Amino acid sequence: MLKTMYPTRTLLPLFLLCFEPFSWAKPTPLNAILDEKPVLTKRGRKSKKIAANVPEEYLLWSQAKVLIEKPATLPDVLPKIQAVEKAILLSKLNSANKPLEKELEELFFALQLSKGVAFGKAHRDSAIQSFQRGLTGLMTFRWIYYWREENSKVLAKICISKKKKDEECLALARRVVDAFPKTANETKVLRELPLPDAVVYADFSGERLNQTYSEKKEKDEDDFQDVLDSYLQGKVSDFLKLSREFLTTYPKSSLRFRVNFLLAETLARSSNKKEANSIYQSLMDQVPLSYYSIVSAERLGVDLQTRLKKEPIQIDPETFTLNSSEQASLTRALNLMRAKKSEELGIELESFTRTKNYSNDFILYLMKIATDGKQNLVAFRLANELIQRKYPLMATSEMLEMLVPEVWMNEIQVEATAAHLDPLLVTSLIKQESGFKPTVVSSSGALGLMQLMPFTAVDTQKDLRLFTLKDPKINISVGVKYFQSLMEKYEGNPAFSLAAYNAGPHRVMKWRKEAGLGWGMIDWIEAIPFKETREYVTSILRNRYWYQVRKGLPVSKITELKGLTALPSVDKN
Repeated sequence: MLKTMYPTRTLLPLFLLCFEPFSWAKPTPLNAILDEKPVLTKRGRKSKKIAANVPEEYLLWSQAKVLIEKPATLPDVLPKIQAVEKAILLSKLNSANKPLEKELEELFFALQLSKGVAFGKAHRDSAIQSFQRGLTGLMTFRWIYYWREENSKVLAKICISKKKKDEECLALARRVVDAFPKTANETKVLRELPLPDAVVYADFSGERLNQTYSEKKEKDEDDFQDVLDSYLQGKVSDFLKLSREFLTTYPKSSLRFRVNFLLAETLARSSNKKEANSIYQSLMDQVPLSYYSIVSAERLGVDLQTRLKKEPIQIDPETFTLNSSEQASLTRALNLMRAKKSEELGIELESFTRTKNYSNDFILYLMKIATDGKQNLVAFRLANELIQRKYPLMATSEMLEMLVPEVWMNEIQVEATAAHLDPLLVTSLIKQESGFKPTVVSSSGALGLMQLMPFTAVDTQKDLRLFTLKDPKINISVGVKYFQSLMEKYEGNPAFSLAAYNAGPHRVMKWRKEAGLGWGMIDWIEAIPFKETREYVTSILRNRYWYQVRKGLPVSKITELKGLTALPSVDKN
């Protein structure tokens, strides 16, 4: 049907499948592309505003989520759970969206945990089976979002319901206990049981970065280490030789910008300011929104705000080339956006996986949908593809609005102000941690907006129920309290505090002890041995800079932030 109505290469926003377009046959401003104003058809009639139509699969998704949050002991809950459970299984037969299928599968297993409570004492064996099915199907890191104290109470009662120990039940209780922090309220009643010895399962309290640095290094990364070592050791002649060799050998390496920045820093200190300034200028031109561009601009005394282009971004729908599945997915996404179904929109947008095959204009179009629908994590992922392509309009005011969105700002303002923290620094941290997505869980088990590890969360707020971290207000509140403790520990130094938030305070203590004499904070950041942590710190400082620009506030220079120009004394504890 689609092929008979539209050319293969044309897919037109909002009015897809409804009428033949008239006004979108030429490039259109990005900010106007999603307007729902009536437009003229070819016959001159005005089209009607299209009603939002939420796909049935997402209605099922919503029903499942509502049931999971309801008390499972209500008399009418069990039959409703069983009905939705059956509907989810049937939906897999006609699934056309892998991300949604994955979401429904998770909710199916989460419902098993609710069903276990609903069975309770009356159906002891059924309750155990439901708990086992739910926990086996869910990723361990997702248990925290679905396991409640009520689950533990029911399981504990079953375990002690017989005079002799129920080994199957106690083994299950042990498994649950091992997955939660030792002080978690959710499992307190289970820890009172005569549990068998611990079994090694995934540890929620472990390091966030323990899975990151065992990756095999590429050849350019190995050679770069020699460049960095010579820079940090102050071996100027060796550094100049190695850095220029690196740039010649790896002209397309992503590390070339970092090498050029270090080269400019060295030349500036060696009184070769003309060449240094030329490199700083080149970085501003090549990576205009980056941390290195900001620092380069500060070295040159240039106001980057004046370099932002003001003209609106134009996109041409004629460049959209989609297959039939993507066309159908786009229709669903637009309907979800009109219905203000933000979470569902994010799931649908995740189905657009052929990013490298899309035109710049279609990527911008998806970014606009994601931004307007408050699915900023999707927008950031798409923006990375444009950055890799060196898209020429990255440094525009319009692009900046999508890259540093104002999301959860009221909640952040309240919590940050109460903690005497800069709200824009907290906002910048959240952007880097979770892309403002409240329910995201990392591969190491970090939860929600500020990506809190469960152990850290309950240590920060003793009475916390971990599943409540799905609530953005609670997650931000706990995360801000933890970040406040780090800022106090490091005397307001953002670089140390951010590095500790990502990699742990004990690592920051080690890195500070290893710092060279005469290093400034910019050098200390460059010396961070973990790629993820170093990029994390520089990205948040970059984010804060651009948030200040967007808000029209006086810009605090990265090179002049508190503690960034001299290295404070190392902690003794």
